[in-house]
Amino acid sequence: MTSSQDVDVLILGGGPAGLSAALCLGRARKRAVVLDAGAPRHSVAAGVHNFLTREGMAPAELRRVAWEQLAAYPSVERAPEQRVTALRQEGALWVAEGEAGGRWRARAALLATGVIDEHPEVPGYAARWGRSIFMCPFCHGWEARDLPLAVMGSGEGLAHMGPLLKGWSADVVALTHGAPLEDAHAAALRAASIPVYTAPVAALEGPGDQLDTIRLADGRALERRGLFVITSQRQVPVVASLGLAVDPMGYVQVDMHQRTSLPMLWAAGDLTSRLQQVVESAAQGLRAGALITATLNMS
Repeated sequence: MTSSQDVDVLILGGGPAGLSAALCLGRARKRAVVLDAGAPRHSVAAGVHNFLTREGMAPAELRRVAWEQLAAYPSVERAPEQRVTALRQEGALWVAEGEAGGRWRARAALLATGVIDEHPEVPGYAARWGRSIFMCPFCHGWEARDLPLAVMGSGEGLAHMGPLLKGWSADVVALTHGAPLEDAHAAALRAASIPVYTAPVAALEGPGDQLDTIRLADGRALERRGLFVITSQRQVPVVASLGLAVDPMGYVQVDMHQRTSLPMLWAAGDLTSRLQQVVESAAQGLRAGALITATLNMS
């Protein structure tokens, strides 16, 4: 692709939301470019779950098949390893600039960048993330069923996640990692017969990428085979720079058509909601692609 090109739609992000939108736009004969940084957030996961007909498929394989199918639509182009460093409006066009020097202009743009997870700095955490440390029980609860589990977080999130996990395992403990716990949240965990440990987590141990021991700063060692974490999340810099309307948790606000608070700018996928499922992101991408097509065709 040339260093500067005009298309109909800019798609920032090559995950399930962006690729689903690209498929819709390609079939609608719209010129779209997928600007993909090449660092998918769920690449550490062994497989995709809760996506009918794609259950257990590796994330990399999902992307490979998607691009294989997108090859049938010549109006969709791929700009791999193109992290967008700037997105702005120039008159009636959106202009994107990539860190590798590319520049693209389009009448419409779709944000499908995902979000950035803010993980705790605990020895042994990074090696086990996505393998025996998870975020979503709907994604990985089945794989952790009947194992001794822990959930780490604070506040209302911890009080919600702990009892939720009891649907997959009867043996769940809660870790506040040194954070205080309000009485109401502690009561919710007690009501679900979930022990609470307030000492900071000092280390996560086990063979390879598996977890078998959680060591606390007070010297206690908990035998656990899985850990679910409630992480904070933030928008990627290019999204944060736009000044978009966001909800109280910081997710980009969209209407029923995936439109953001800025004109001719849509958003789909994990950056819009804490409900972060591959099939949900793909559905939002399709919805955005369809409404972008309708807007372009009728304007």
